[in-house]
Amino acid sequence: MAQIVKKADLDKRLDTLGKLARFDVTGVPLLFASGRRSLRFHFIYPAVGEKGGCVNLFKVLQSNLCEHNCFYCVNRKARNCPRVEFTPEELSQLFLHYWKKGWVRGLFLSSAIHPSPDQAQEKMLRTILLLRRRYGYCGYIHCKILPGTDEAFIEKIGPLADRLSINLEAPTQKYLSRLSPDKQLQPQLLEQLKKIAIYHSIHPLRAGVTTQLVVGASGESDREILSLSQDLYRTYGLSRVYYSGFIPVRDTPLEQLPPCLPLRELRLYQADFLLRRYGFHTEELFFEEEKNLPLDKDPKLAWALNHPDRFPVELNTASFEELIRVPGIGRISAKRIIETRRVTRFKDLDQLRRVGAVTGRAQGFITLSGKFYPPKRSQSEKISKQLFLWEEI
Repeated sequence: MAQIVKKADLDKRLDTLGKLARFDVTGVPLLFASGRRSLRFHFIYPAVGEKGGCVNLFKVLQSNLCEHNCFYCVNRKARNCPRVEFTPEELSQLFLHYWKKGWVRGLFLSSAIHPSPDQAQEKMLRTILLLRRRYGYCGYIHCKILPGTDEAFIEKIGPLADRLSINLEAPTQKYLSRLSPDKQLQPQLLEQLKKIAIYHSIHPLRAGVTTQLVVGASGESDREILSLSQDLYRTYGLSRVYYSGFIPVRDTPLEQLPPCLPLRELRLYQADFLLRRYGFHTEELFFEEEKNLPLDKDPKLAWALNHPDRFPVELNTASFEELIRVPGIGRISAKRIIETRRVTRFKDLDQLRRVGAVTGRAQGFITLSGKFYPPKRSQSEKISKQLFLWEEI
């Protein structure tokens, strides 16, 4: 193991621990966020929202010293790399420096685990306490709860944070063992998540509770991932499940695996959005033979193409629930359709286009005053110009 660096230059430590924080997800996937990444500092990350809004976060690790040997992780104990950390005072002062300049709007704090989960979590708690109590910082804080920590930390950190999260990493123990053999999904990780969710139900966190799964490193299928996500939304009331596409890291046991395709990560986010906002169930979604989502079409279009019995939908009489299942029609445009119908009937595509629907995608699935509009020659999509579901058109 590399020698611990105790007196590294502060800026160098910030650069190192900022780079290493990139594996914790703060927003929508790479394809959507491309071009919005801060080029100046590794520790400033754009958190891109479902509607396209973007806010810069100060995202950093308290430390990259770790007692775990997760097979995929850049911070694994057996990996030969410089080891650095911040004291709570150092990190709180660094964050405030960039916050006062207006370069960041919030803090995303995580850490590797050393020398124990509780001791690592205690340093994070002290950092946040300094920001809130000594320096009067009232802005956004997302704090990770580390695996294996005492549940008392939830009660201590909860009142200070806007969002709490813990990384489950994999949908089942079988897959978790391929990534992190010294971690247990049940009772450890899921039990901790349950306790965070219970805390949130009693003392609501402004930004809720989230978790993160690694995609593409353990042989898991999209169906298994989304089945877990659905259970987490229903059982624990999570705000979000984030999907982190696997990136191979040199000098780790999984360095020879191929990286996760960004398009697979994107499809998971689109399907997740259907589960959370469009009333879909995992069992309804269309999966290919390997139980993965098709890459050549978004999940909503794939579902529609495989349910010809549900179409065409007459826009002048369809319910809200029927409208939002039509490709090219989102929640906002569905509401506008219903509002417009109170004063007039839809007779042509121009009317539909004016309420925000993407008529090219809706064609083949709708009728307007009884008139059917056949689909365009191809239902394939250009990723660079794709209508993202989270844009809420």
